[in-house]
Amino acid sequence: MPSRGPSRIQLSAGLFCLALTAVPQDAGAGAWALAEGSGEVIATGLSSTADEAFGSSGAAPARAAFMKGSASLFVQHGWTDRLTVFAKVEAGREADDISGHARSGLSEFTAGARFQFYASDGFVASAGLSGRVDDERGEGIDLGGARIEPRLAAGYGFELFGLPAFVEAEAGYGWRVAGEGFDEAKLDLTIGLRPWKRWLFLAQSFSTMGVAGPDGSDDYAHHKLQGSVVYDIAEHWSLQSGIFATVAGKNAPKERGVVSAIWYRY
Repeated sequence: MPSRGPSRIQLSAGLFCLALTAVPQDAGAGAWALAEGSGEVIATGLSSTADEAFGSSGAAPARAAFMKGSASLFVQHGWTDRLTVFAKVEAGREADDISGHARSGLSEFTAGARFQFYASDGFVASAGLSGRVDDERGEGIDLGGARIEPRLAAGYGFELFGLPAFVEAEAGYGWRVAGEGFDEAKLDLTIGLRPWKRWLFLAQSFSTMGVAGPDGSDDYAHHKLQGSVVYDIAEHWSLQSGIFATVAGKNAPKERGVVSAIWYRY
């Protein structure tokens, strides 16, 4: 885990970045950069359901029959000690029997880079830029779902009762560059604690708000909490298992689900 010692920060950067990518929604790759020539590959599986949906502001919850299952592959590589490049592809199926919404197949492709511009006494700060295309209408990936997203991230490694710990925050804004949908503002928070050598405990929140959309369209928001445990099974391999829930939102399903991932570091 990140700590006040520079060597610990370098050692744990990969673990931290992995923790942020194995989540039930879009997320950045963290504030810490990977060392030059090193990298990670993360395969993630997710399953969720919802029988209610958050309504518009002040409206009562609506009935839903939502389900989602997806698999994603995330790869990131240290181009230099301060510049990390990454890409993600996701495929799956989601549907709501009440609204009639349904889509399946390839649902997202993202690629980008982040630059760690500051590191001192356990504190790091990074800026990133990525491009994403996704399937918003159930007709496959197309440029109508394209966004460019800059992000800022800051992290701090410390010791809590003698145990390695860290906190990290990311803020991003996804500008739609095609189509007529919404821009998206995002805020992700993470707290991590390593009580034993092979075990990492994570508490995370992920917020997405649809903003600056077409006139007359209903905006949306969803705020998710996730708790997970990561276990290092070997020098280069780790397993993650966790649960998540949408605890607040607007025009969004009240999801409850599980997430699991396998990480490979090189």
